[in-house]
Amino acid sequence: MNWRTLIYQIPREPQKNRMAVWRRLKSVGAINVLQSIWILPETKESKEEFKKLEEQINNSGGKSISCITLIDEEAKNKKLIEQFNKEREEDYKELFEKCDDFGAEIERETKRENFTFAEVEENEHEIDKLNTWLRKIEKKDYFGCPMKDEILKRIDECSSLLNEFSNKVFEINENQ
Repeated sequence: MNWRTLIYQIPREPQKNRMAVWRRLKSVGAINVLQSIWILPETKESKEEFKKLEEQINNSGGKSISCITLIDEEAKNKKLIEQFNKEREEDYKELFEKCDDFGAEIERETKRENFTFAEVEENEHEIDKLNTWLRKIEKKDYFGCPMKDEILKRIDECSSLLNEFSNKVFEINENQ
């Protein structure tokens, strides 16, 4: 399998440059295979991302190179794919926790009978945030992490909870 590889060296100071590169690598879902050696599956997008990172590193006084690495041993490719999926699983677990928080919030507001339009708007905003977060994770889910189906179901459940809550608000306000 072909992998897009980024190899770089960047001065320790100022640390903000190193952190910016690290954050960007994490945001695109790259895996750190060795110190300052990161990989992504070989795609047009990964080539473009690493090209941007090369520019960022070089503009920060560092050195970098992006290239294609062929790993022809299936076991090694499988191990890397498992590592990608493990990282996405961690992302999905964190999102799952936020979905649980959302469900608990709807439950609290229902028990308090806080059936206001402002509460509906606030919860719609929270659903939007959950869906935005999901899209960010999906962009990094190169190998179809098995946990994705669970989180899609959980976000649907959150949307259903919001719909039920919104319907209750509508009913109450319509009857006043």
